[in-house]
Amino acid sequence: MTTNAVMTDNNSNCSIQIRRILVPIDGSKCSLNAAKYAVKLAKDENAQLFCIHVGGGLPYGYEGAPPHVIDQYFNDLEEKAETWFKEIKDMARNENVTELKTEIFTDVKSVIESIIDYATSKGIDLIVIGTRGRTGLKRFLTGSVANGVVQHAHCSVMIIR
Repeated sequence: MTTNAVMTDNNSNCSIQIRRILVPIDGSKCSLNAAKYAVKLAKDENAQLFCIHVGGGLPYGYEGAPPHVIDQYFNDLEEKAETWFKEIKDMARNENVTELKTEIFTDVKSVIESIIDYATSKGIDLIVIGTRGRTGLKRFLTGSVANGVVQHAHCSVMIIR
């Protein structure tokens, strides 16, 4: 029988339990690597795993497009996210992780704020996030979304390359 790990800091008598892990996915290599770590941690800690995809607004060039074109864009995005989730569900199944929940959020104003709000509302203990996403925007050490999540999260954040 596996139990949740309890880590104790000898200096402060503080215990840490990881019961809920969140991994935001955007289909990038880094986010899928983060999912591998999250699945492994969920297995080791007997934790629930939450996997979300948060899509920002419309990409450049879609402003003013007919409604059916915009609807098709978001439908395509959701289909892509479902294929990423399937890959992660397969990883989890192979590691005997059964507690996996997935959600898709599209057309949000702030990806960072959406991740933070979700983590807070679900009582997440750890966010596992990739360093760089699909946008191609790069920061010196971390991607802009990962950097924002680290700065504003209520819980610990693990950044994966």
